[in-house]
Amino acid sequence: MINCSLHRANAARKGWGFLASAGPSRPAVGGQTFSFVFTVPEREDTAFAFGLVFLSPTGRWEDGTRAATTKYVPYVQEVRPAGDAGLRNTKTYHYPTAAETERNREKAKTARPPGRPSVWVHPGLGALLVAAAALCAIKAGRLRAGHPGDAGERTVWLAFAVLLAASAAGELSGVAGHVAAWGRRLAEERGIYELRRPFQKTVMAATAAAALGLFLLFIRAIRRPGSHRPLWWAGIGLAAYLAVSVVSALSFHAVDVARSMLWHGLSPVDAARGAGAVIALLAALFALRGRPERALT
Repeated sequence: MINCSLHRANAARKGWGFLASAGPSRPAVGGQTFSFVFTVPEREDTAFAFGLVFLSPTGRWEDGTRAATTKYVPYVQEVRPAGDAGLRNTKTYHYPTAAETERNREKAKTARPPGRPSVWVHPGLGALLVAAAALCAIKAGRLRAGHPGDAGERTVWLAFAVLLAASAAGELSGVAGHVAAWGRRLAEERGIYELRRPFQKTVMAATAAAALGLFLLFIRAIRRPGSHRPLWWAGIGLAAYLAVSVVSALSFHAVDVARSMLWHGLSPVDAARGAGAVIALLAALFALRGRPERALT
């Protein structure tokens, strides 16, 4: 048996509730197309509507074997133009049945309680970034501003120092989390939250491509005689930190799962960001302790 009903949500995509039914369950036949018609009543605080379809041998939700839901559709009251049936294709998503919900509830009872990120993660990262920024600035200060051979390298070290200091300010102030939350709220208010996935995938693909290109340039550069290896290592560390931070701010599902995996309060995502900061710090330190190298070309 197949059954379809319509449900509602408020502007915050919460406050879910029943809206309308398409009638009693019908016999389900493979390969057949079903049409469901609803008489939608007036309900307060209804900003979105979504359909829920399930299969059940008895026609009852409690005995359902499979279920799917549509995306949130804005609830509007307007007269359609003549000849427009108002039908649009929409995506469907898996929805847990009553049995699946019960199994998940039982698993949650026996599962270990999720850990919490350590309160020292962001201050620790901020301290590493501040130290790396200071060393980069010192390295730039030791290079002669008027010397033509040192001008290019000095500019790069100064740029690294500025980026590292700005990143440290972001870690200590938590501005990245506030911006991500603001963007999420804005997308929900504009009704485009469901379109976030293509944007997230595009940004992640671009970030991965840029990181791969920079890594190939790094491998090529350090093999040249007289290359500025500490400078390149500092760039690689800073790029790794920024790339992982950008991907983390996008709140993609796979990244959220990785962030929830904690070891002594540290997630793999924060560990990767910390590794990038440490690489930049050590590269700047070795650049200060090492012998003078040839000018950057």
